[in-house]
Amino acid sequence: MMKKYFIFLVLGFLFSCSQKNENENSRPNSDSIKVSETKKELPGQSEITCPKCGFKKMETMPTDVCLLKYTCQGCRTVLLPKEGDCCVFCTYGTKKCPSKQ
Repeated sequence: MMKKYFIFLVLGFLFSCSQKNENENSRPNSDSIKVSETKKELPGQSEITCPKCGFKKMETMPTDVCLLKYTCQGCRTVLLPKEGDCCVFCTYGTKKCPSKQ
């Protein structure tokens, strides 16, 4: 009789623990909500937008060179800077490259 009670006790505990884990995993993390609601640009980062497909990606800008070619991950188009711009960040980015700032 004691063994059956112990088994039910252990199974009940394990079941309640698995329910807690499922509830914690199904509930959205408050940190992930904040990140998805507001896109924060870190210093040295710029969001490049492809003019062909509109795909946007946050990229880290190099501080020592100008990036002359960038391949869009959405449509695989190779982006080149427009005439008068030194790099793809100056043409397609939300921020100018470090040499222009």
